[in-house]
Amino acid sequence: MKTTHLKEIKIIAILIPVVGIFIALIYSSSRIDHQPSETLFFVVHSVFTTAIIWLGCYTIVVFLWRKFPWEQFPFRHLVLEILAIVCYVSVLGIIILKFESPLLDKYAPNHNHITKSLDFFITLLITFFITSIHEAAFFYKQWKYNFSKSARLEKDNIEAKYETLKSQINPHFLFNSLNSLTSIVDDNKEAVNYIQNLSDFLRYLLKNSDRELVLVRDELIILDKYLSLQKSRFGQNLRVHINVDEKYFHYSLPPLVIQMLVENCIKHNIISNDKPLDISIEADKESISIHNNLQRKTDVESTNQGLKNIADRFSFFTSHKIKITENSSVFKVEFPLLTIDL
Repeated sequence: MKTTHLKEIKIIAILIPVVGIFIALIYSSSRIDHQPSETLFFVVHSVFTTAIIWLGCYTIVVFLWRKFPWEQFPFRHLVLEILAIVCYVSVLGIIILKFESPLLDKYAPNHNHITKSLDFFITLLITFFITSIHEAAFFYKQWKYNFSKSARLEKDNIEAKYETLKSQINPHFLFNSLNSLTSIVDDNKEAVNYIQNLSDFLRYLLKNSDRELVLVRDELIILDKYLSLQKSRFGQNLRVHINVDEKYFHYSLPPLVIQMLVENCIKHNIISNDKPLDISIEADKESISIHNNLQRKTDVESTNQGLKNIADRFSFFTSHKIKITENSSVFKVEFPLLTIDL
């Protein structure tokens, strides 16, 4: 990204004097009474004016594409860009017209207010044209990036489905077996609840394996099923605190992300009577954080592949990065909530 940005700056640095000189020569050639000193003045003046207008408009375009991407905020992006460029160029025009008067009296005494306004108007038109070119270039780059991203996502989905098919037990056989098992242990309430939760969890897993996004509400419901299975194993030594307000339930995220991160906590940390594991899940300012007290297992090596896979899944939908914080006592993962409609 930085290489592309530097390349664009180099191209702009080359084009600015070319365009500025071109404007000055067109203006000078249209005047019969121009002097060589006036021509030189107009060249310097035009290059300087073109540079500050062009670079300012380019900065506005780059900022708005980063802050308000077109595919997410089209109306806001367009309105803010028009307002920002009009305000910038207007204020700049007033400043230039005010402070250039002494120079014009000295180097271009025949240059009246009408020709000054015309000169600036021509520069303004060309600048808006160049700004449109920048917008078109950003559109093309974004389209190319989204196309490449869609192709990679489709490929990853096909590979994931293939791997799932290779390792998957026939769902009907599996759920029929679980139902049969439930009838066998009908008098054991704890066993029935365990089997029911396992069945619900597996059904959710199969149902959402093809989906790209699910609601936070559904993720928390299935997380509760998963935690009931784990607490059958760890009892009170596994303590999970969920603090996610209902106002965040309508947000979206890739399926099973929360469950996978909780599973990651369980996998890599000691859980015992002496060292209970505390996991907290909190939502705040359109993001969710999962953190736990750090008590790593020495016999389990971490490849960070799971976290990388989750980060890759989020990268298809947002430019916001997953934040990982770790110190001697706490491990924390924070990821954005998505506002994409399902």
